[in-house]
Parts: sequence; C-alpha cells; structure tokens
Amino acid sequence: MSYTFDIGDDTLWGPANSVARIFLGMVRTLSEEYQVPSGVGDDLMGMVEIDPVEFAAFVQRVLTERANSLHMYKDMMLDGVLPILIAMADRGRLGIVGGTPEERAYLEGVRVRKLPMLAPSQ
Repeated sequence: MSYTFDIGDDTLWGPANSVARIFLGMVRTLSEEYQVPSGVGDDLMGMVEIDPVEFAAFVQRVLTERANSLHMYKDMMLDGVLPILIAMADRGRLGIVGGTPEERAYLEGVRVRKLPMLAPSQ
C-alpha cells in the first residue's frame, strides 16, 4: 500500500504508508511553526491533493528558513524533509528558486542528488 501526492491528475510522489504519515506530520509541524499554509491537503484514504500555489510558497519558506539557520539540530531536521519538498515541487514544475546564494547552493545540492520520486505504479 502507498499514498499518492497529486496535483490534479499528476502524481508527484507515491511513498509507502508509514513514510507518508511521517512526512505529513513533518509538513503539519512546519506549517504551524512558520505560520504558512503548506498546500498539502487532507489525507483522503491515501490520496493527498497538493495546492500548487500554496505548496510552492511553503517550500520557498522552508528553504529560506534552512538557508538562514544557524542551529545544527534544526538544520538536521529540515534536511530530512526539505529535499523531498524540493523534489516534489520540481516534479510539479512549481519554479522553486533561490533568492540568496545560500538558497541557490542548497537547491543545487538537492537537485544534483536527483531523488527518485516514484509513483505507486513504478
């Protein structure tokens, strides 16, 4: 079994159930912490719809927080979820860009890794 994270008819990611639940919890927490909507919809029996405008703004905000962070443990925690957020946004062609040299360097480091964002059928 797996979840799907979709924008319309396009699946951005299809992780296993436990991975999806952990991811959703992290997204909820970051959304609350940074007081910005995540664009990640409710879990509807393993299907999660993404609002592309809100999601892009959320990813940009998390990227900015990570690029400006001076806290080792915060960095480690954001490094666990931010690459997934960026890969999902890239797969959805949401245009995430770095506004500072630190943000651009982080994006480049994530993108060079080419995280596989497998859909459930793959």
